[in-house]
Amino acid sequence: MDKIKAVILAGGKGTRMKSELPKVLHKVYDRCIIDYVCDACEDAGINDICIIVGHKAEQVEEHLKIKNRNVTLCLQKEQLGTGHAVMQAKDHIDDDDLVLVINGDQPLISSQTIKSLISFCKQGNYGGTVLSCILDEPGSLGRVIRDENGNLLRIVEKKDCNESEEKVKEVNIGVYCFKGDLLKQSFNKLDDNNAQNEYYITDIPSHIKKAGYNFGVYAIADISEFQGINSREELSIATCTLLNKTRKFHMDNGVTLIDPKNTYISLDAKIGKDTIIYPGTNIQGETIIGEDCIIGPNSHISSSTIGNNVVIETSKVTNSTIGNNCIIGPFAHIRPNSNINDNCKIGSFAETKNINLGNDSKIPHLIYAGDADIGQNVEIGCGCITANLNPKWEKNRTIIGDNSFIGSNSTLIAPVEIGKDCAIAAGSVITDNIPDSSFAIARQKQTTKDEYIKKHNEFLNKSHKKN
Repeated sequence: MDKIKAVILAGGKGTRMKSELPKVLHKVYDRCIIDYVCDACEDAGINDICIIVGHKAEQVEEHLKIKNRNVTLCLQKEQLGTGHAVMQAKDHIDDDDLVLVINGDQPLISSQTIKSLISFCKQGNYGGTVLSCILDEPGSLGRVIRDENGNLLRIVEKKDCNESEEKVKEVNIGVYCFKGDLLKQSFNKLDDNNAQNEYYITDIPSHIKKAGYNFGVYAIADISEFQGINSREELSIATCTLLNKTRKFHMDNGVTLIDPKNTYISLDAKIGKDTIIYPGTNIQGETIIGEDCIIGPNSHISSSTIGNNVVIETSKVTNSTIGNNCIIGPFAHIRPNSNINDNCKIGSFAETKNINLGNDSKIPHLIYAGDADIGQNVEIGCGCITANLNPKWEKNRTIIGDNSFIGSNSTLIAPVEIGKDCAIAAGSVITDNIPDSSFAIARQKQTTKDEYIKKHNEFLNKSHKKN
């Protein structure tokens, strides 16, 4: 059985992007372009991936490391064309491989299309296949010229087209499948005798045909998949195409989008039926939202898990978990590693970070709760904070037991542990542990000076007259 490998071409400068960032690291909504291409290959069952890097290779390499991509990198020191780029993978390709070659700037290509292209190549016993589509306005794209049997005769770049070839509407998408041995044999036959003085990958099929093999053409119906990205305008078009497909998918599966064009949902997100999403909401990363939720307006949820029957109103949730039947916001900020259990409330202008909040607990409003383990049925009054940073810049945890009440404007200085069934008086600064079933007051006795302000004002008036 043939081994399948992928070679992704990601070494170009992308000069039309007018950016210091490599083109493949620009984002289509919430993921870099190169990530979409890698994921499509992996989802098609290709786990042996070689990425050709060139321009600002170190940035691309760093991104792939952060994403824990198990890929091989090959450096193209000079950018001498697409054929030259593929050559850099020569040592990575075995004779019995089937090799998928794809541009790194095609984020909308689907795993199903990749699988279909590979299957078509195998079934036809072709020396290679190329992906194509029919366009009413082919523009600057290379033309696919077929022979009388429907196989590939040649691919002609727009700059090299004659008058009849320029009228052809079938174009090359830039995705190929080659037999490994034939691909490697063609490398020595490439030359730069063309209008751009570059080594074209589009010349490889002709060399495979000269070796006695047919070269297939696999046309796709969904032309949106071939959208490459060479400019900011094309980046925005690809982003809109992706978002529209994602919106339709969720609506077809029972999610209500009040204003689809103003709702932004990641390709990786999963949303349960009968959830309603209001305009201005951004749902990014591998977010999971349950059924019967109300999200938005203008909420931002990233890489988080939300239970069923949750209301999130105009709030931000990042890398956190929210249980069932919770109410979040408006204007709450759920920062990373917040674990909010069932039936909880996080109110207006409340902020959490790295906490565990038990069932039926409330953090109503104007509160900061960070680095804390808070039990069940706890209520924290307005204006409270857990002070978690000591003078040595070390983070400490606050522990609050079940059924406790923290009065308004209290400060809990970590590390500190509040027992179960406790109460803390409003305005307290708590520095010591509190045992179960206790009431703590930690504020100085009030001192009132009668008529102090009146006497002070009289003194100021006398001083003013003397001056």
